[in-house]
Amino acid sequence: MRVLARIPLVFLLSLLLPVQGHAAGAAGPPSPSGSGSPPLDVKADRIDYLQDQDIYEADGSVVVDQGPVHLTADHLTVQALPGIMIATGHVRLTDPKADIVSERLELNVNTEAGVITHGQVYIKASNTTVDGRLIQRFSEDHYRFKEGRFTNCDAPEGEIPAWRFQFKDLDLNYGESLAFTGGWLCVADVPVIPIPTLTYPLEPRQSGLLIPTPGYDNRFGFHYQQGYYWAINPSQDLTISPSYFSNLGYGSDLEYRYALNRKTLGQWYVSYLQQTSLPNVAGVTDTGQADAKRARALITGTHTQQFTPDLLLRANANFVTDPSYLQQLSNSGAQRALPSNESNLFATQRLGSGNAYLLGQYLQPLQAGGTDTFQRLPELGYSVPNLSLFNSPLLFGGDANAVNFYREQGFTQNRVDVAPGLSTEVLDIGHILGFTPQGKFREVYYTRGVQETSSQHRETFWAGMDASSKLSRRFGTGDGNAMLHTLEPSVIYEYVPPTDQSKLTQIDQVDDLPKKNLMTYMLRSRLLEQDGNSSFNWLDLTLAQSYHVGAAQTRARDFTPGVAPPLGSLTQPLQPATVAVDGKKFSDLWLRAVIGNNDPQFTQAQTAAALGFGRGAGASPSFKPVINRYVTVDAFFDPYRSTVSQFNTDFRLQRSNDWYVEVGQRFSRDGNRVRRGDIWNPVSFNEVYAPTQEIEFVTAGGAFRTSWGWTIGAKGYYDVKNGKSPEYDVVALYQNPCKCWSLGLFYLQFPDRAQYNFMLSLTGIGWTENYGTDVVRTILSPLLWGEKGLPWAAPGGPYGIAQSIQPRPGVGATPR
Repeated sequence: MRVLARIPLVFLLSLLLPVQGHAAGAAGPPSPSGSGSPPLDVKADRIDYLQDQDIYEADGSVVVDQGPVHLTADHLTVQALPGIMIATGHVRLTDPKADIVSERLELNVNTEAGVITHGQVYIKASNTTVDGRLIQRFSEDHYRFKEGRFTNCDAPEGEIPAWRFQFKDLDLNYGESLAFTGGWLCVADVPVIPIPTLTYPLEPRQSGLLIPTPGYDNRFGFHYQQGYYWAINPSQDLTISPSYFSNLGYGSDLEYRYALNRKTLGQWYVSYLQQTSLPNVAGVTDTGQADAKRARALITGTHTQQFTPDLLLRANANFVTDPSYLQQLSNSGAQRALPSNESNLFATQRLGSGNAYLLGQYLQPLQAGGTDTFQRLPELGYSVPNLSLFNSPLLFGGDANAVNFYREQGFTQNRVDVAPGLSTEVLDIGHILGFTPQGKFREVYYTRGVQETSSQHRETFWAGMDASSKLSRRFGTGDGNAMLHTLEPSVIYEYVPPTDQSKLTQIDQVDDLPKKNLMTYMLRSRLLEQDGNSSFNWLDLTLAQSYHVGAAQTRARDFTPGVAPPLGSLTQPLQPATVAVDGKKFSDLWLRAVIGNNDPQFTQAQTAAALGFGRGAGASPSFKPVINRYVTVDAFFDPYRSTVSQFNTDFRLQRSNDWYVEVGQRFSRDGNRVRRGDIWNPVSFNEVYAPTQEIEFVTAGGAFRTSWGWTIGAKGYYDVKNGKSPEYDVVALYQNPCKCWSLGLFYLQFPDRAQYNFMLSLTGIGWTENYGTDVVRTILSPLLWGEKGLPWAAPGGPYGIAQSIQPRPGVGATPR
């Protein structure tokens, strides 16, 4: 879970007797050892046996083999009775874990103790080199080094490593801790930083101090945070990280993680701030010292409990002490724009004929909502999948739920929603065209109306007929591959009768069921190149449009900020504000085209941005970053104005790990906004929203490597319409040729603040980390994936070897 240093130094062997010896060139089968271990095979120019002393003397090009262990020396003495082996002159011992070079090696094979004189040990797994004037081996796991040095740099032989530690005395307990005295951190063998004494754990989960996190912010001033990690037991840990901000105040972060078993795990995080002065941040005014001196906190957490294979419970908490906390203190633009914080409790029980669930949801208002916001406390539901009735083609399914809508201010109400449905399996006509008739009946009951206290109810139904087909053709190419072209046309007709919604409290889409007499047609065309088990997407094109068979829409929902609703408040409308619109028979034509192989290699965000101002980067993902090349176009065409109403594009191009570029664009012309889908059919365009102003936004990012060891990247966001940039980031990372150290730099510019800092990594020892680490990692990971020596946890591990990903303490995944 936490790695400050990892220097495994298991490097000696146990050599067992008796010995089978023969001169070079002679052949003879080695005799087995008495303990059942592999036999000891000795070769040399000359081998003498002193029978009276029971001593073997091997001289000249000595080669000793025992299983995977290989020893070479100029001279070897084996004292059989006390079990002592002494090798001298150009001694080199190799085994699967280590490589030792020394002038003299003495080993007691009975006690496993030994001494190495003027030795150097190379640890293969960690790429670590340790040398010392004298190396003592007390046991299999306990060693002491006198007057030596160690490093993880793999500099060519004869060259000085970029860095290494020099010490007078080093004591190592493998798997527990390493301690040395009289140390110096040397850069190019020049002592730079004195380290009188240092002790740090080698075991991944060992209590101790973490590497401190310094930083600077033009709003908060100088920042310093020092963490302490407490490994409570193998399944629990706690990280306490006091912090100080010169222009803001002081506080501490606490993170508790647990994995009690495979079915019970969670993570909880608290960020506490004792604010002493108002920060220089947009939206904060100096209202007096009383407001400045206050306690502020953020609490987030997740818990997962698998009671049985069919019963699962998940809890997610997000809470701040004041609504302006994230907007003023968060390092994430997405977090600062959140309208509310959501906490929920979700339990699901799988049954033989369906699935039951219990949901509790609480929204803490931040920039939207207030004490009159409706909360789901709780919601109980049951879902039945499509089941065959009496082994016939007729299928039955449905959903039902009951919700208690609670709020602190204003009336509360209960709602019961039942929606059974019937459909059939696909009815084929000549294996060319398939029809699927569907129907749903919906009964919704309310304990009260929007103005009346008496109960209300609303019945409606949805009838649909889906007709679809699929045509495909495969043809070969000149290079032996195959191209597959498919055409998938479909048409769906839907009908929902009009119902009176004027007396209902409209909280979600169940309460807003507009009439529907709609025909939606869609065509999807795909072109794939197939090569064995892999495929490349040349084109994935979708066209869709809806046509109102009945009357067109006359009014649309108005989401303009500050517009008062007809009933309710700005923080909780009971019925939405609407405006008159000139509805059209034909909806806008939707086009989505994907050109290139855009199949991502992971489906979650690469990093979770910090919720709290003092929180570090998110956990490293265990999925490879996207490195594919593609163009995605998502657009709407207005057939009445003969113009594009919306046009969104994403372009990505990467050349191996040399460079990549990404460009995104978002454009919406002023006018009505198409509403995509509804509760009945997600691919339909039955309504439009009220007219809004034109929007034009651009994002661009990329990174490239240089021949000087630097990898440089940037990402920017620009509001073309308003002529300003809400954020742009510039990052860089230097790696020395052997990648045993790296230096990261970043500059983040927001409208009200700028952040800049550095990160330093010594491979195998550790790295500094701060609030910009996740930004640097996000931008540069597509080029640096799996490399060693990065200033963040990476799937390749600090040494570029395969290993599982374990978040470092204090930088675990941010609950969301």
